[in-house]
Amino acid sequence: MSHQTLLNKMEQYMIKALKFIGIFLFAIMLNGCEEEEDGTGVILAIAAAGAAAALHNELKDVGTDASDENGTSSEDTSETAQPHFTIKSKKYDGNSDDLLTAGFGQNLPTTVFRATDAGNPTAAEIRKATIINQHQALQDMRTESGYGSLYGPSVATRFEGKVAGKEYLAYDDDGSGQKNVTMMVQVPDNFNPKNSCIVAAPSPGSRGVYGAIATVGEWGLKNRCAVAYTDKGTGNGVHDLFTDTVNLIDGKRGYADDVGNQANFRAQGTPEMDLAAYNSTYPSRIAQKHAHSQQNPEADWGKNVLDAVTFAFYVLNLEDNFGKPTTTSSDGEEKMTIKSAITSANTIVIASGTSTGGSASLRAVEQDTQGLIDGVVVAAPIITIDLQSDEGITIQQGNKTFSYQRDRKPVFDVITYYNIYQPCASATTTGLPERCTALYRKGLLSDFNLDQQIIEAQNLLNKYGTLETTNAIAHNYEAAFVYASFSNLYANAYGGFSVVDNLCGYSYAGTDTDTDSSREASPIAKNLSDLADDFQMGNGIPPSSDTHLINNNGNNGEGINFRHSINANGIQDGYLEGALCLRQLATGRTGITTGSGTPLTGIASAHYQRVQEGIKKTLASGNLQGKPAIIVQGRDDALAHVNFSARAYYGLNKSTKSNSKLAYIEVKNANHFDGLNQQNNVGSQIPLHYYLSKALDSMYDHLKNDVNLPKSQVIPTVPTASTGKRMPKIAGDGSCPITFSNKVLTIPEC
Repeated sequence: MSHQTLLNKMEQYMIKALKFIGIFLFAIMLNGCEEEEDGTGVILAIAAAGAAAALHNELKDVGTDASDENGTSSEDTSETAQPHFTIKSKKYDGNSDDLLTAGFGQNLPTTVFRATDAGNPTAAEIRKATIINQHQALQDMRTESGYGSLYGPSVATRFEGKVAGKEYLAYDDDGSGQKNVTMMVQVPDNFNPKNSCIVAAPSPGSRGVYGAIATVGEWGLKNRCAVAYTDKGTGNGVHDLFTDTVNLIDGKRGYADDVGNQANFRAQGTPEMDLAAYNSTYPSRIAQKHAHSQQNPEADWGKNVLDAVTFAFYVLNLEDNFGKPTTTSSDGEEKMTIKSAITSANTIVIASGTSTGGSASLRAVEQDTQGLIDGVVVAAPIITIDLQSDEGITIQQGNKTFSYQRDRKPVFDVITYYNIYQPCASATTTGLPERCTALYRKGLLSDFNLDQQIIEAQNLLNKYGTLETTNAIAHNYEAAFVYASFSNLYANAYGGFSVVDNLCGYSYAGTDTDTDSSREASPIAKNLSDLADDFQMGNGIPPSSDTHLINNNGNNGEGINFRHSINANGIQDGYLEGALCLRQLATGRTGITTGSGTPLTGIASAHYQRVQEGIKKTLASGNLQGKPAIIVQGRDDALAHVNFSARAYYGLNKSTKSNSKLAYIEVKNANHFDGLNQQNNVGSQIPLHYYLSKALDSMYDHLKNDVNLPKSQVIPTVPTASTGKRMPKIAGDGSCPITFSNKVLTIPEC
């Protein structure tokens, strides 16, 4: 199909999607309809299918109807009832406020931003605080690491880190109000419709849409691209059951019944227990969107990214942006339609993300049947591949061999295994010495001596298929409760459990800091300012922002911060019983490994089956449909361990017959969390973010100017060296090449 034919086809689809919206709504938008009390922008109600769903399904005709001032709609008159969403839009001048740095530019704060009224912040204050805090959480902002010279908002720009433009927020929902995936599109003022580009930026981890500004959004805005964000259904939505309050799309809070389907997330009970009964039995508890939506969000991450891209095309082709009004005649009657100027035929679209945002981008390309995405660049993807029983991938690094066919494990399997043993392996640094004792008493460690127990626990982790170079970094992850928090959250998410299920005896709540040791760390209600902080500072995976992981059985059934749990033998073991329960959801057996213990029965078996069915819906095929792609991964990643994630995905991709154009860049002395490097004053690691930006540069040059992609390679960084040798560039010729032949992936030590 010719370029012009594609262009014409897209124009026809856009006309179909918009023709029922009518002049009225567009006139309102152009004239600036009624503003909210806090002045955050315009509210418009538009058919959701007209933006995301319909565009994704070849832009079918949709109907719209009049909306009231709150964005609710009357009965849908289209042939097929379509859900509705609300678009919030605002213009940022690039001086007092902007798209990238909330108005701070080169002087982005390194301390926490606080609202004037901490318990009742405005939407503008919430946005400002969220952008600042997400930058701080996701980037290593130390000058010695290269911030401000090699990467960061103020580097390689003509606008000192500030970007003027428009920002649009909307929900992508199925009409139930339960999914409410948040989408955001930022359109910089210097966007060039004659050289148009879109960067799809799914949020990292379980963060909201603003989390991706500090990673992928920065690159996109600097390169004059529109950026299409999505929280992937995992954004930081918090339902506080004690006050029965929830977040709206902009982070403000309201009562769940009043907010209704406009809630970022609203928890649901089960037929056996409603929320009121649960709150009475387990007071002061909190439900989180990713863990408790009962939607298994990861199953739809690819679709969420594609929906965000189609929403970006919709926004760019609004009459207020680059859509071209035109008048057509039919049966003697003139009608106004909008002719789309920005289409997939004349726009470069790159999907990109870090962590779970990286896996979402890869899944989107695998599922892209409409050719919306031109290329993909990801860093540290947390992804599990779908490897068939007759396939095998051997990974060779130096004198060590790892067979992915024999040892393949979903990410959930690896995380729950680490959740058992890492607190012991880190006993002398950030862990729990008494976890070692408890493991020994259960026969899960063989030596009585603590020093030997620590060594044994560490050896068990490395024998599981992880690299020894990850060991030191894993201590920092343990200090941040990464393994406990991920194990609990993903078990709930994969199994579609409700907050009232108390899976494995866990829940979320604020905790008491009373000096009375008998009450220390027991659940308490969070105050208004703490609840406001959740959206601004939280990462969506408690423990976070003073929401803690609770062992409901502690304190004689009152509950206790899991880390302070005391078992029946009087040992503070960090709630080993709960960790073992989560582990069984990975193995289906009473033992630690798939070959130990006996098969689960009853409710435990049913829970295992639910989790496993959820995992099956998230598996990646490795088939990128021949599209150019780059994966950047830190060798020392102690969460998305390279053998189970990036290396495995690369090997699977090279094994497919999909005309693969995937380059794999493995960076030595880099890990999953740049922000933790700064928090722990780590000098032995370099920022992976720098190489993500460089990989995006390479992909853009490839798509725009047909420049060759870099070859797969290891980057031999030297953290203690001078700048040039410390962080060498990605070599065009791949001077330290990664090779794949006869299903053997060879990784040089370099």
